[in-house]
Amino acid sequence: MLTSEIRKSFGYKIYMSFSLSILIISLIISGGFILYQQRNVKDNLIREGRMLADLLAHHSRTGIFAENRGLLEDSVRGIMNQQNVLAVSIFASEGKPLFHQQKKEYRAIENAVSGSENRVDQYHFIVENDDLISIRKDVFLDRPAAEEALYFEDTRMRDGRDLIGSVEIVLSKEILRQQIKSILLSTLLAIMLSLTANAVVIYFIIGSATGPLTRLTEAVRLFGKGRTVGKVPIESEDEIGRLAMTFNTMSEDLKKREEEKDALEEKLRHAQKMEAVGTLARGIAHDFNNILATISGSVYLLEKKLRDNGTIGGQYTGQIQNSIKKAQELVQGLFTFSRVHKINAAPVDLNMIIRRLTPMLADMAGERIDLRISLSEEALMVIADALQIEQVLMNLCSNARDAMPDGGTLTIETSSVMPFETAEVFARILISDTGTGMDEEIRERIFEPFFTTKDVGKGTGLGLSIVHGIIKQHKGNIELQSKKGEGTAFRILLPLIVKEDGKT
Repeated sequence: MLTSEIRKSFGYKIYMSFSLSILIISLIISGGFILYQQRNVKDNLIREGRMLADLLAHHSRTGIFAENRGLLEDSVRGIMNQQNVLAVSIFASEGKPLFHQQKKEYRAIENAVSGSENRVDQYHFIVENDDLISIRKDVFLDRPAAEEALYFEDTRMRDGRDLIGSVEIVLSKEILRQQIKSILLSTLLAIMLSLTANAVVIYFIIGSATGPLTRLTEAVRLFGKGRTVGKVPIESEDEIGRLAMTFNTMSEDLKKREEEKDALEEKLRHAQKMEAVGTLARGIAHDFNNILATISGSVYLLEKKLRDNGTIGGQYTGQIQNSIKKAQELVQGLFTFSRVHKINAAPVDLNMIIRRLTPMLADMAGERIDLRISLSEEALMVIADALQIEQVLMNLCSNARDAMPDGGTLTIETSSVMPFETAEVFARILISDTGTGMDEEIRERIFEPFFTTKDVGKGTGLGLSIVHGIIKQHKGNIELQSKKGEGTAFRILLPLIVKEDGKT
């Protein structure tokens, strides 16, 4: 039994519509064909009866004229052997019965042929009921040869002839009904075969037409539930094919937007984390700076008192002051990371800064590292503190050198770009190396203060956090791309100075 979902489906409705249409058309055509065949079979039976009546009339003329039963019996014998003939009667001109012969089937019919007589031509008279057909023909005695009278029946030959009697042949409609029944059964069988074949053909045609629509509907349903949906195959160039193409485009666009959303959310979480770390670092640096100031003042007084009293120990106070100075530099780095350090911003050309710093970067990289500089042809003017930008470049190149102990390539590139998420124009500095690279765990923590991958005593863990703070303080952005064993690339974006004419 068909479920309600199947009955409501578009394919089922089309299938039933086509099937019912073909059924109705087949029934109409078959009904007309059956009526045509029924009339044709009946006409053939009457035509056969008229031919038998003509033959009997021709061969029985002598017997009727002589009223000789023996001659009449010889004439009737061949007619009675016909399957459709039930009875034969021969009459004289006055209606006197001369001969009658019938089969047993005729006796089973209670009523003989009765009804109004229907004359079909000038020689034949037909009476018909539900079971029988009676065909009567007059017999004439004429002067022309009998063969001419048989085949050239016209008014000229009828005139001047003497009516000597008539013959009557009774035909059964049983064979007519059997033939009609056979035609009906064969027609119904043909209808059933045709409907079955058409149903199969329609099923496959509708399946090929609605199959893509069904798959598209399922994809839309899954997509609506938030599940991952692959591309729907485009199987045609019609409306369904264009709909599938549109769905694939929409799915790809939404998937791309979802990925961009996830990336932006990840950036937001990272920014919030760095902001929290910066707030913590700022508080620690402020309190620690106050403590250092107290310690520095106390050491200064101690050193002065020792010097006034001539007591040895000045070298120890000097070491304390050096340690305090390093601690103050560390605190200054924390302030820079937390973006509270005052910058001396002014319009500067990034290309000029890199050109001025290139000899120092080459010395720092050493002979094993190939330093490649690729600067944009146009000037990249930004509002920045040149000394802090130099600090960023020195720090990133120093880390790149440490990541390539066996040598490699260090590349510095500049250009102007317009990121897709904003309409502003930025100066881009790309610093990439072919070093050891980083895994995902290190990438996530690389800008955190005090996080370092170097050995103990070889790094404070503030270098990249200071770089991050400087770039953020310049209203820019820094991104990292790295993969273990495939090198590292830092992309720095700083807002360009745009003139009134739109040029940088």
